[in-house]
Amino acid sequence: MTKIVTHLFLAALVSALGAALGACDAGSPVATNAVAPPDNVVGDAPASGLAAPANSGAAEAVAKASMPLPTDGMHWHWNEAAGSADYGGGPGAITFSIACRGGTLLFHRLDAAPKGGKGTISFTGNARAASVPAVAVGDTAAMTSSWLASEVPSDMTNAVARVFAGPGPVEIALTGTMRLVTKPSPIPMKPFALCSR
Repeated sequence: MTKIVTHLFLAALVSALGAALGACDAGSPVATNAVAPPDNVVGDAPASGLAAPANSGAAEAVAKASMPLPTDGMHWHWNEAAGSADYGGGPGAITFSIACRGGTLLFHRLDAAPKGGKGTISFTGNARAASVPAVAVGDTAAMTSSWLASEVPSDMTNAVARVFAGPGPVEIALTGTMRLVTKPSPIPMKPFALCSR
């Protein structure tokens, strides 16, 4: 009798274990109703170690694709006499400049500014962003006004330098002005170097 009870107990145990293992579907660790992430999911650009597609490489590719092309016909010029990196169509057609004067960095956006105007010049590129406050300068009535940001070297200006230090284009934006996308160049780094001496 004991052998029969033991045999029946073991048979029931094996049957229960088989049913439990069958319910688990040990061959597939993913639920049958799981949904794959969309192909356009990307991670934070500075992130690393994430499984594709949410990785830094994909994020960087999206960032580069979304950056507009540099403004045609314009490039960086170094003005030795003024100690400024000028961006535009040539020495007489400057749209933006960075200069070091008296240990102060000057960011000059040559576009009409309203009288008493205040704004922010924003720099975006190379997976970084920075900004500096600017004010209207010049004669607004004669349409010779422009925007000027004047900053002593600081964490704020170091952040701007890091934007320009990368290999890609940099977008310079200011409300009410034409968007400007500059070509990659080592020239804009020169005023930062002059002001760090």
